Amino acid sequence: MTDTLIRVRGYHLDGYGHVNNARYLEFLEEARWAFFEQHDLFKLLKGEMMVVARIDIRYRRPATAGDELRVETAFLQLEPRQMVLTQNIVLTGAGKNAVEAELTLVPVSSETGRATDLNPELFDYLTKLTQHKP
Repeated sequence: MTDTLIRVRGYHLDGYGHVNNARYLEFLEEARWAFFEQHDLFKLLKGEMMVVARIDIRYRRPATAGDELRVETAFLQLEPRQMVLTQNIVLTGAGKNAVEAELTLVPVSSETGRATDLNPELFDYLTKLTQHKP
C-alpha cells in the first residue's frame, strides 16, 4: 500500500465550502502517480499506457480547507488485461474515510490505442507485488 498526503486548499473547494467531487478524482490520480513511482512501475511500461476504464467512488464525509487527507492506494486484483486498485481518502484528523473508491486500469497500446495485455515483465512484477501485500 502507498500513502499520499494532501492538504486541502481554498481552491479545492466549491460554493458549499467543501472539496468539490471532481477534485477528489484529481487527488486519487495524484496518489496513483505516487503509487506507480514508489513501485517503479513507469519503467516497466513498454509501449503501454495505463488508462482508467472504470471507477466506483463513494463520498462519505466532506473535507474542508486546511484538512489533511491521506490517500491510501492498494492492489485489489490483477489479471493479464487489467489491474484493480482500491483507494481511500482518509481525513487524518478524524481517522475516517471521506472517499472510498475502486478503479480498474487497463493497458492500452500507445501505437494502436487499443486495449492489450500487460507486458510479461510488468505482469510478473505486479504479480509479485500483489502476493506480498501487508
